[in-house]
Amino acid sequence: MSTTSRSPEATEQERPVIRTSSRSGLADSALGTRNLMTIAALAVVSMILLVPLNYLAPAAGASRDAVLLGCAIMGLWLVPFLLPATVVRRPGAVMIAALLMGIMSVFTTPTGPAAIVGTLIGGVFVEVPLALMLYRKWTWWSFLISAATFGLLNGIMYVSVMSASAGIASAGTGVIIAVVSALVGGVITIVLTRLLNRAGVGIDHRMTGRA
Repeated sequence: MSTTSRSPEATEQERPVIRTSSRSGLADSALGTRNLMTIAALAVVSMILLVPLNYLAPAAGASRDAVLLGCAIMGLWLVPFLLPATVVRRPGAVMIAALLMGIMSVFTTPTGPAAIVGTLIGGVFVEVPLALMLYRKWTWWSFLISAATFGLLNGIMYVSVMSASAGIASAGTGVIIAVVSALVGGVITIVLTRLLNRAGVGIDHRMTGRA
């Protein structure tokens, strides 16, 4: 009984060749189909919150109490911008959601085309702190840093614009209220994210030790 020896070339030819798609990196990014659909869905759902807020702000007027109230609800403004970061956890997810919300706000709020600029600014306030951490820290404290940044910068802008007409001397109080409110909004967003994970939306990153 004879045995045949296989040459290295023949053995190499019989080995299966595993090819990876050049789009695998794109699929795992914010522009991947699954992530993009999740971002779009979050943006649409967030309009339930953003539309009333856009009508409430002008209706409240420019009195001292109205300005402080605007600072106190800063956490509500934060949720739609932070949620894409906590759920999708991909670079650029916040900015994509901000752009989509801005486009929808043009047709659903009294702000008009300026809504796109406003939502993009809000997105930058959330995205930049995550970018400064090189998108390596997707955890509760990094989200709260983004929340505090959003509250601080938005609070300063809001009080600066409204204090002239309202005659507010204690602008610092409004900014502090805005930061605290944004932190509360950040905690609410993290809780919402965990509920969405349990419902099958997004990925429960706590299983990988990145919560």
